[in-house]
Amino acid sequence: MIIKNIAVDERLTNVKQALESQGYHVFDLDSGFQQAEVVVVSGMTKNTFGDHTVGTEAHIIDASGLSAEQVVNEVEKALKVRY
Repeated sequence: MIIKNIAVDERLTNVKQALESQGYHVFDLDSGFQQAEVVVVSGMTKNTFGDHTVGTEAHIIDASGLSAEQVVNEVEKALKVRY
């Protein structure tokens, strides 16, 4: 399996653990999400300036209301679409 880079909001520790257990390379959004293939956000991210531009071509998943297993499934679907 080729290691996939997944950026995850720091508040989603259960999602990080679930993805790591599946063999994904997981890091915080603050570490630089530009190299991520998928970005997982909590849905609580503030957008103070109303700027909706995103500096990545990664698939973005909003994890609000989803279990860790559901997020892993969404990540896997996003990676299948991408590759």
